[in-house]
Amino acid sequence: MVEPLGAAWGPAAVKCSLAFAVLLLWLSTACVQAAPAPISDARLTRAAAAIDEGQFSEAIALVKGTEVGPPLSEHDADWAAYLASRALAATGAVADAEKTIRERQREHPNAYNWASLVSVLVLCGKQEDAAKTIVGLADGEFQLANRLRPGVMENVLAALESTKPKLRDELLTKLVADRYTGPASQHVPDTIRIRFINLLLRQNRIEDATRETVSLESPATLSILLTDRSFSALWSNPSVRSLMLPGALVARVERGIQARLEQSSLGSSDWLDLMHSLRLISKPDEAVRLGLKAIAQARNTRQSANWQLRLEVAGAYADMGQAWAARRTAGELLKEQPSLPVPLRVAIADILETAGDDEGALLMLSTMEGIDQLTEAQKVIVCAASDLARAATRDVALALLEGSAGLASVDLLDAEVCAGNYSKAAQILVNMLQQPESRTAAILTAQIYADPAKAGTDLSELRYRMRALVTRDDVQSALKAYGRTLGLPFTISNSR
Repeated sequence: MVEPLGAAWGPAAVKCSLAFAVLLLWLSTACVQAAPAPISDARLTRAAAAIDEGQFSEAIALVKGTEVGPPLSEHDADWAAYLASRALAATGAVADAEKTIRERQREHPNAYNWASLVSVLVLCGKQEDAAKTIVGLADGEFQLANRLRPGVMENVLAALESTKPKLRDELLTKLVADRYTGPASQHVPDTIRIRFINLLLRQNRIEDATRETVSLESPATLSILLTDRSFSALWSNPSVRSLMLPGALVARVERGIQARLEQSSLGSSDWLDLMHSLRLISKPDEAVRLGLKAIAQARNTRQSANWQLRLEVAGAYADMGQAWAARRTAGELLKEQPSLPVPLRVAIADILETAGDDEGALLMLSTMEGIDQLTEAQKVIVCAASDLARAATRDVALALLEGSAGLASVDLLDAEVCAGNYSKAAQILVNMLQQPESRTAAILTAQIYADPAKAGTDLSELRYRMRALVTRDDVQSALKAYGRTLGLPFTISNSR
C-alpha cells in the first residue's frame, strides 16, 4: 500500500540543514512579493526592509505615512497594500491584513494584487482559501499562479496534507498539469513533482509515475525516491535503477544546476538553492564562487538578501575545511547587519560551531534573550558545550530540549548525537520514523552519506557518529517498514 507523503515533505524537510531551512522559511514568508515595478517612494523601501528585519510596527507606520501628501502611483499603491497586509499579519491582526489586501484586489484587479492576496492568505493561516483561489483559476489565467514562490505552494500543500487531502490532490494535479514553475524557474519544482509522483502511485498509475521521475534533479527528492518505501513500486524499473550506477545521481543533480544557471534571471532564493545543491554534491568551492557572484548582484540591485547569501557562503567555507573563512564571513555579517532576526543569529551561531568556534557560538547565544524555547539554539549549545567538555552547560540545554514535548525531534536527535547519547538518539530516530510528519526527515537521516571529496576538510565528527547511529540494529529494524538505507553520493547536510 502506498502511503501519502507526510506533512513534513516541505522546504524544511527537503533542505534541512539548520541554516538553509531558516533561510528558505524566511524567503518564503518575509519576501513573498517584491515590488511590482521600480518604485519612487523611499518610505516603501524602508518599510520592506523593516519587515525583513522583523520590525513590523515600524513598517505599518511607514506605509501609513504614505497616505499623507501626493498620492502614490498605482504600482506603489499596490506594493503598499501588500506591505501593510504582510506587516499586519505578522502582528496577529489577520482580519485587518486580509481586509486590506482584498479591498486592494477588488478595486484594482491585476496580477500583482492577485498574488499578494494569495500570499497574505497563507501568512494569515488560511491555506484552504489560498488553495481554492489557485484551483479556481481559469485555463487562461494560470500564469497568475507563477507569480507565487514555491515556498508559498509548499506551505499550502503541507497544510492541506491531513485536513483536506482531496483539495490537496486537486491542487497538486493542477500545478503539474498546468506547469507551475514559480516566478523564475522553467519547470515544476521537484518538491511538488515528487508529491505528484506519490499521488500517481496511490492511484496505481505506475507508468505515469515512472515518466515523472525523469525530471527530478534535486538531491533530496532523488534521495527520497530511492529510499522511501512509498516509492518502492518504482525501484525495479530500469530508469530508476539506473540512478544507482556510479556517478548517475551526481550527474542528474549537475544537469539541474546547469539548466537553472541558464535561466534569464535568478532570484535570491534560486541562488541559495543552487549553492546548496553544489554543497550537497561536494563542490563547496563552486558554491562559494556562485555565492560571491550572487552577493554582488544583490548589492547592485539593492536587494535585501545579501545576508542570506553570505550565510550560505560561510557554510560552504566550512564545508571546504576553511574554518577561518567561515568564521570571518559570519563575523562580517554580524558587523554589517546588527539587527538580524533571531533565527538568523541562531543560524550564524550554528555556522560558528560547525567551523570549530565553539566559544564564539556560545558567546553569541549567551547575549540573546528568550532562546530557552528555541530548539535550534539549544542544539547548538549542546554541541558546542560537548566539544568544550562543559557538562553543566550541555546538560541544561539537553534538559530544555528533552522537555520540548516532541517539538524538537531533529534538533534533539542532533544534540543527543553530539552528547554521545546514542541509545537515546536511536530511540528518537525510531519515533520519528513512526510519525508521518517527521518520517521524511527520519528516512533522509537514515542514509550513509559520502565522505568529503577532499581529505581533511571535515571539521566535525557528526558524519561518522551519524553513520554509527544509522547502522544500529534497532534503527535498521524500525526503518524496514518505511524505507531503506543506501550509500548516497551527497553530504550529510542533505539529511538536515
